[in-house]
Formats: sequence, structure tokens, C-alpha cells
Amino acid sequence: MDKTRELKTEIILNENPLWKGMLRLSIPVFLVNVLKTVHDLVDGFFLGQIAPVDGVYVSTMMQTAVGMTWAVFFIFISFGTGLSVAGNALIGQCVGKGDEKGAQRYASNTILLAIILGIFFTIILYIFTPTIMTAIGTRGKELEYAITYLRIRAFELPFLFLSFAFQAIRQATGDTTTPVIVSTVSIIINIILTPIMILVLNWGIVGAGVSTLIANVLMTPIMLYVFMKPRNGVKIIFKRNMFDKNLLLHLTKVSIPASIGQALQSIGFVILNSVIYTYGIQMIESTGGVVGEEANALSAAYYIGNRINSLVMFPAMAISSVLAIYVAQNIGAGNISRAKQSFRVGMFICVGMMTIGMLVIIPLREVLVRLFNSDPTTIVFASEYMLFLHLGLPFMGIFQTYLSTFQGSGDTKFTLIMASVRLWVVRLPLVFGLLYFTDLGPEAIWYAMLISNIAMIPLGMYLYSRVSFLPKVQNVVSETNSLSAV
Repeated sequence: MDKTRELKTEIILNENPLWKGMLRLSIPVFLVNVLKTVHDLVDGFFLGQIAPVDGVYVSTMMQTAVGMTWAVFFIFISFGTGLSVAGNALIGQCVGKGDEKGAQRYASNTILLAIILGIFFTIILYIFTPTIMTAIGTRGKELEYAITYLRIRAFELPFLFLSFAFQAIRQATGDTTTPVIVSTVSIIINIILTPIMILVLNWGIVGAGVSTLIANVLMTPIMLYVFMKPRNGVKIIFKRNMFDKNLLLHLTKVSIPASIGQALQSIGFVILNSVIYTYGIQMIESTGGVVGEEANALSAAYYIGNRINSLVMFPAMAISSVLAIYVAQNIGAGNISRAKQSFRVGMFICVGMMTIGMLVIIPLREVLVRLFNSDPTTIVFASEYMLFLHLGLPFMGIFQTYLSTFQGSGDTKFTLIMASVRLWVVRLPLVFGLLYFTDLGPEAIWYAMLISNIAMIPLGMYLYSRVSFLPKVQNVVSETNSLSAV
């Protein structure tokens, strides 16, 4: 094991106080999250700069279309993020246990599975995009824009899935820096290409999709180089005997609950997007407005609010990602008390950061919204949404801490339960109930989201009490070690 990796393993397994190591390792992850969200924000920002045509806010229509595709796209990449969760946990437990061969074989099979899934879902998404977007209620120009954008982005999936595998493998060994470098290259390319394609070449939403696709494709050679010739971490050997059916099945088994949990959340958000879009149209029609000019304001507000919120969630997401590594490696090393202590420290840091974020963002929310849209109706709706959204930030920090602990321990079934209950048992029924059986108007949606985040606290406490904190790689690794000698 190289010195850099030994140092990071020492930090995770032995260094005290815990919060110092967590913060140190979370800084690169924080930067990765910043860059990924900038990646998402770039399209919305430059689409928002397109001038109105004959008094119609074309920019709002395009932002609405992108917002409608976001949850659909996330359904498909959920399987990549689920694989990332499984790879992170299993490789991390091998590292903590000192099983270099096991880590290497799990990493190789994670990459293979990522490529297979990425190609499969590209085909499915491209074929069924028109059907999906029509089914969720998108219509008119928004439907046309959404189909165009989503079909272009469908070709990203193999490269995105590979990037999820890359991040899982590097972070499982404590390397939270290399993913920053790779993401930086992709983001810089995207930032350069997006305004050129959208505004200079006047490609509009086509330019938004193509620029993002190119940026993701061009980071692939860097990832492959790091896989084969790493300065530290797990070296990937692309040989036939490194790929193993048993490991592929084990990775799939561990990833399925996390993938399904993510996918169910995404399907729920598709429904929520559809409800918001349809309600916006009904609201305008009921007041005699012209559908198409203002009906998109509510959906655009939801899209903008979520994009800004992702910026605020960076610190908690970074800490929770590192927490999953701490839990995985310490479970692998048999240090259960330190794994549990990591959870408590991670929870304290996340809640503290989210409370600070709440106090900073709420007074500035309207200023931030105006950076993305000049439509007065959209600004009002987005500012109102952000108030409710950011009042719940501390609870979102708690929610994320629980999820990361379940993921690091390999108890991904609890991730599925918690994510599904929040959206399907609490949030969506509340949205429908408050929206159509009260006079709250759009505030009904914002109330439902806040309440659903608060309601997850007792469920998280219960599920945490059921975490086994036992290694999930013990039996499989013993088999792979014997295979590696063949």
C-alpha cells in the first residue's frame, strides 16, 4: 500500500478527533459537489438569458422543459448511483480489512457493471423519451423541448455510470481529491461550450444538451488512465479473470435497494413535477390567463429553487459522503465503536452546517432567484418556495446523515425504506391532499415538502437502531481470493 493511501487509511481508522479528519477529507468532496451542481446550473442559467420572443418568455419554457426532464433522467442514473453506493461500501470494507485483492476485484467488476448498465439504459431512455414525457403531462413547446433535450442527454449514461464507478472506487480508499480533478475538466469544458452553443450559435436547448454531453464524454480518457496507472489507490487490471459472476451478482444484490430507493424517489419527483406543471396551467386558466406565457412559472420556480438548494446542500453532502467511507472502512476493520462515533460526529457537523446555510440563504433568496430568471411571476413563486425549502435544511441534513450511514454499513435496504416512505407515504399524499382540499394554493406543495422532511427523523432513529454494523464482504471475498490464484 502506497504512503498516500496509508495516510488516508490512518486518518479514517485511527486519527482523533474525528471531526478534523472528516472535514479534511470532505473538502475535495465538497468541491466535487460544487462542480457537479455548477454543471447542472450552467444549462438553466444560460437558457434564462435567452430574450423573450414577441413578449413570450421562451427562456421560462426551456427551463420548464429541463426541469421536467430532470426527474426522468434521474430515474435512469439512479441505477448508477446505487451501484456507486454498493461499490463504495464493499470496496471500503475490503480496504478497512486490508484485503487488497478483494478491493481490486470488486473495483473491476463495478466498472464492468457500470458500462453494461449505462449502455442498456441509453437505449431504453432514447426510445421511450416521447412516451414518458407525454405520459407525465408535458405538452406544447415544453414537450418538444423536453424530448429534444432528454434524447441528447441519454447518450451521457455510459459515461456517467463510469464516472459513478470511478468516484466510488477512489473515495472507498480515502482518495477524495482525484474525482475533483476529473470533474473540474468536465465542468470547465461545459462552462465554455454552453454559452457558445446556446447564445452565440443560437442552438437553444439543443446547445444545452450537446455541451453537457461533450463535457461528460471528454472526462472518460482521464478516468481510464487513472484506473490503469493510479499514483495511489486501487489499480484496475482489465483482464478476463478479474471479472467474476459471483461478484457481479453480489454488487447487484447490494446495489438494488439503493437503486430502487433512488428510482422510486425519482418517479415520485416525476409525479410531483407533473402535478406542479398541471396545477400551474389550471391556475392560469382559472384566472383567464393565456396558457404558455405564464403557466410555466410554477414549474420553473420549482426547478430554480431546487438548483439553488443543491448549492446550499454541498457541505452536508460532502460530510455525509465521507461519513459513508468512515463507516465502511471501520466496519471492515472491526472497529464498530468508531463507526458509530463517526455517525454521531457526522450528524452534528451536518446539522450545524445546514442551520448556518438556512440563516444565510433565506434573506438572500430573491436576489439568487433573479440570477436565473427575469419573469416576475416565476420570481415570486421561487422566492416563496425557497423560504419553505430552506426552513427544512437542518432536517434534510439529518436525513442525509442517516442515508449515508446505511450506505456505508451496506444496509442499503434501510436507504430504500427511508427514501420511499418520505416521498410515497408522506410527501405525495400531503401534496394532493393540501393542494386540492385546502385553499393554500402553491403553498400546499411547499408545506408538504417541509413536513415530509421533519417526519423522517423518528423513522431514521428507528432504522439506525437496526443497523448490524457487520461486514458485508466476508464470505464473497474468501471466494475471490481463491479465484485470484487460478
